[in-house]
Amino acid sequence: METAPLLSSVGGLPGPTTLQDHPAFLRASHSPWRLIPQNVLVILRGLVLAYLSAVTVMVANDKLTTESEFTNWRHFFDFAIVSFFLVLVYHIITFSWTFTHLYYPHVEETDGIESYIISAMSLPRNMASLRNQFYFTMFYATSVVFSFMNSTVYWFITRQNDVDEPEDPPPLDLVSALPAMPDTPFSDLFGEGWFKAFVLINLYGVTSVIMMIEILFFNSIKRPFAIGSHLIGLILLSGLYLGWAAIGKLVTGWFAFDWLDESKVGSQEAVTAYCIGFVLLAPLSESHGRIIHSKQSS
Repeated sequence: METAPLLSSVGGLPGPTTLQDHPAFLRASHSPWRLIPQNVLVILRGLVLAYLSAVTVMVANDKLTTESEFTNWRHFFDFAIVSFFLVLVYHIITFSWTFTHLYYPHVEETDGIESYIISAMSLPRNMASLRNQFYFTMFYATSVVFSFMNSTVYWFITRQNDVDEPEDPPPLDLVSALPAMPDTPFSDLFGEGWFKAFVLINLYGVTSVIMMIEILFFNSIKRPFAIGSHLIGLILLSGLYLGWAAIGKLVTGWFAFDWLDESKVGSQEAVTAYCIGFVLLAPLSESHGRIIHSKQSS
């Protein structure tokens, strides 16, 4: 794959300010593909952000209108909501940066309310700060990894347990009247109508696909040199979420995952094993992200 540097090289040799020398903030505003110039990238990011915004409204409507014995405050502790929120915020930030970097490169030339809005949407002033770059790349990595973890946990653990749970048999007087219908793949997923299925697929699948597209096509962010710090950070943030989920259980009485409920998994040791697996899933998901990123320049 050919990549387009932010600044051209001189005499066929890499210049002093080629792509790898640019801060992560700027790389987030440039695609590595020549077929995706910045004006096209602005449109693509805008479409993704519009889609995520529409999905946000639909998810909120579904979550807030679904009857439950637990308070709606439980959604603040839902890993699917947390990971979706990170993806949404990431795309708000990167769309703003890409848009203003292209159309408003000189913030000082604007004034009034427009100046405040453009300034808030623009790239950070101190882009050379290594600390700020670390914070941003850590946020980017967390958004990617949490979306992958969310999909993995749902499709391979949560959903499998839900499907394996036996359903209540139908009344005896209806058994003879109902034709025997074989179970089809995902029949339970679409059994509650298209809206519920649309919300579930977006929460537990589409966001991961969007972040894979982000890695491959939308940004030129390079693998961080401090990869060890990022891995440790991802492990700590995963553990921090489990602490957040524990607070959610105390506040709302609701378990963020069934495997956090000792009565469902059989013992406290099993809960501990699941928690360890959840935390270790973070570096595994990060490795998956790096494999996808390697395809960007292959």
